[in-house]
Amino acid sequence: MAIWDRPAGADGFDSSDVKTYSADSYKCPNCASSLVYELEHGAMICRNCGGLFDPETLDKVGSFGLANPEKDYDGTIEISKEDESRQEIVCNSCGAQIVTDKNTSSTYCAFCGSPAIVTRRLTREFKPDYIIPFKFDKDKAISLFEEHCAGIPHLPKDFKSQKVLAKMSGLYVPTWIISTEVDVNVVGKGNMGRMVDDSYAEMHKSDNGDYSKLTYGKVKFRLKNVPFDGEVKIPNRLMSAAEPFDYSELVRFRPEYLQGFFAEKYDEMPLDMTDRIYTRLDKYTLQLCDELTFGFDDFVPESSGSVTRYHNQDIKYALLPCWFLNIEYDGKNYQYIINGQTGKVSGEFPYAKGWETIERTGRRAKMNAIGLNAGIRTCLYLLPILAFLLLRLFSGLTDGFAVMGFIFNKPVETLLIIILFCVLLYFFAEILPKILHGKAQHDIESLSKANSHDIAPEQGVEAYYDSAFGIDAYETTKDFVSIESGWKYGEQKKFDFRSAAPELEEEELDENATDFEKQGYNRKMMQ
Repeated sequence: MAIWDRPAGADGFDSSDVKTYSADSYKCPNCASSLVYELEHGAMICRNCGGLFDPETLDKVGSFGLANPEKDYDGTIEISKEDESRQEIVCNSCGAQIVTDKNTSSTYCAFCGSPAIVTRRLTREFKPDYIIPFKFDKDKAISLFEEHCAGIPHLPKDFKSQKVLAKMSGLYVPTWIISTEVDVNVVGKGNMGRMVDDSYAEMHKSDNGDYSKLTYGKVKFRLKNVPFDGEVKIPNRLMSAAEPFDYSELVRFRPEYLQGFFAEKYDEMPLDMTDRIYTRLDKYTLQLCDELTFGFDDFVPESSGSVTRYHNQDIKYALLPCWFLNIEYDGKNYQYIINGQTGKVSGEFPYAKGWETIERTGRRAKMNAIGLNAGIRTCLYLLPILAFLLLRLFSGLTDGFAVMGFIFNKPVETLLIIILFCVLLYFFAEILPKILHGKAQHDIESLSKANSHDIAPEQGVEAYYDSAFGIDAYETTKDFVSIESGWKYGEQKKFDFRSAAPELEEEELDENATDFEKQGYNRKMMQ
């Protein structure tokens, strides 16, 4: 039984079998909180972050999954001796506040490029837990940016200069790295046969082979190391464009890593941005559910009606390395980011005169082609009906005796004509629509991809899905049993008779759950 499962004493814990060591001698290597000895595990335990440590060496030997919960960085704690050697750079233009080593100087703001900056003594504690050190210097970052620009077609020749590139600044971005288990009660449409194609589904009713079915399922998986920057001055879209980072290179923070670089203090904690965090996690949940089929040819999850529960969370506070550059061109300010670990360059790049119109015209033509494709598929799906009507018309306009005579006198030719007609009808009504549907899906995917002039899109769920955890997914609809009072699933779960939708189960909150984690319980997806 874990320490927080026991009846609480006066101080919140049962101290009957807990030996307390001097707080001055034993501090948690993770969060600097006091450690206590826990007999059951034979290790030192941190009540703040849940870490377990060897009593002799203080090496980490386990965790209760509460690593780095929201900490009290409210500015009221005493400045440490380590932070007394740091200074704060404040931009008079945009208000950005950057922490740096006292030996580091700057002439430009890392965010807006303004030279109007002042320095002052650090006014509050600066306590990152982890850091990914920069892998390359400013010269290499400039070189990577120039190489990236060389690969972009139709870029204005006078867009950049060495004077502008010299303003590039290296900045450690404060980031909350979140891992969480996900439970989903998902609802969606299970499609079979030609009902997979919207052009068919809009015109035809379900039959034995082609049908759509409202489907309910349960899905369990884990998301790992999803980053969220805690700095309001950095556009979220720009920071997400720098992803992914290799978190296997996270190391404990040491002040030596700051020399020559800037480091921003966070403005927001996870609890301050729950909507932003859980909305992104919901997107990943929806993407993963979209990859499931539940035995159908296609399953389309719906955010409306689906419910998520995020639990067993792990939160790390880290500094991630990024190079920032601002370029003002043709009356517009362009922001760029270079991943200081991988060298990935991203940002929105302008077009040379006239080329943006050409690009937009090409994309518009492709969108029109997708619409035309859907119209052709609709007509092809109507071919069997049209063929039947034509045969009726043909039979009404021709002499029945002449037709029977042709069939009697030339049976082989008649059979070949019938076979050819059926083959053509099958090709145009069955095979060709599938080919056109695949072509339309390919065109839609190509349009959704950012071109070289656009900022890199946000990473998909494949970048943060924890493959070591696995997916547990099953359809619940198949196990419904109809009874007079409604639907029954097993012996414990009740379902609404009219919609057959599962009622929400009452989940008991973990008594050690943080306020942030409580926000993720029984959450309606994308809300």
